Amino acid sequence: MRLAAAIAFAGLLGSAPPGLAQDAAETDVAAFQRLRAEAVAAANADDLASAGARLAEAEGRIPNHPGLMLMRARVAAAAGRPAEAIALAQRYADTGLSMNLGGDPALADLQDQPGFAALEATVEGNREPLGADRLSPVAAVFGGGLVESVARDEARGRWLASEVRGRTIVALTDAGEAAPFLAPDPAIGGVLGLAADEAAGVLWAAASPVPPAVHGLAEDAPRPAPALLKIDLASGRVLARYPAPSPDQMLGDVTLGPDGVVYVAGGDLFRLRPGHEALEILLPAGPMRSPQGMAVTPDGAALMVADYSSGVWRVDRASGAAIRLNAPANASLIGIDGLISDGEALYALQNGTAPQRVLKLSLDADWSRIEAVEVLAANLPQIDEPTTGLVHDGELVFVSRSQWSDFDGEGAPRTPTPEPALISRLRLD
Repeated sequence: MRLAAAIAFAGLLGSAPPGLAQDAAETDVAAFQRLRAEAVAAANADDLASAGARLAEAEGRIPNHPGLMLMRARVAAAAGRPAEAIALAQRYADTGLSMNLGGDPALADLQDQPGFAALEATVEGNREPLGADRLSPVAAVFGGGLVESVARDEARGRWLASEVRGRTIVALTDAGEAAPFLAPDPAIGGVLGLAADEAAGVLWAAASPVPPAVHGLAEDAPRPAPALLKIDLASGRVLARYPAPSPDQMLGDVTLGPDGVVYVAGGDLFRLRPGHEALEILLPAGPMRSPQGMAVTPDGAALMVADYSSGVWRVDRASGAAIRLNAPANASLIGIDGLISDGEALYALQNGTAPQRVLKLSLDADWSRIEAVEVLAANLPQIDEPTTGLVHDGELVFVSRSQWSDFDGEGAPRTPTPEPALISRLRLD
């Protein structure tokens, strides 16, 4: 859910009281926030030594955070340590990310220093288009509905796409022709994550009153309650609603376990077990700040979860015990929205970085460590706020242009006639 992720991510980067005490059970995300705030306060007081130390501690909690790496480079440059600044900026570039090097006042002043030319070359290389030969269109969704998720209804040979602002789900033929699927209902908020259970003939959908879905409503107008919807795949009729425990909890991404358990990402991680009548908490909010895409491990034992602010996690499906996965030293896994599995690897849709990318994550035998990260697509016009998807017939089918960039943080449209949302396929062989 891109907007909620953006809000949480902004909160992560925002200042907190510099005197915030460190708790013995402080999570890595909370420690990161505290240390970064302390660093900002120290830098504002011209104590660059303390600022650099706090930023280094923060990176020990969440490695290879893009914004933090650049902050460390800028502080080192301001402190008169050009070699260290360039080395830190090079680490950022080695993760495959780009930046406006010449437009960064702190780093542009280093252009006469040894190593700057190599840094500049790496950054420019990271701007090169990648994956265009693998990417092709599935369908364009016209209007400003803001498409978040896509699912497959194989029995009827169609795709189903959720709309946040449109507060509906549309059906798309393989030829790209659109037709209504979900009947209009004022009690349904913006539709976000989708997961099809074709064996049961059911589509699961999360609906929440996120800003684009309720922008412009009168202050006293009722807001739709966040809920998980159980929808008949054949007719689009809502069979059941499972409300979020609190109306303040936004429900976003959805995935399905092999045993029929439905998982929903909000502030907490929720699950709905077959035969149960209410969502229950699998993992309370805290370790993860903004859980997004999810995928079940091949052995069915765990749930892989992308936390927008800290990386990829493994959550035990029985106990809820969670660990953040280690990754290669040159990998930055912040800002991942969609997370998809084909049973052999994970595919991540990363929209919180520059460039926005499609990644392949190769894991060890028990799926407890990320062994390699490969960029499959980046710097392509079709990729603009990619969100979620699925693997179908050896291809990654995903929302490659969601239209999130056409709305501001309050949900107001930035453009009166946005370009259509795009669903694309990326060949994986």
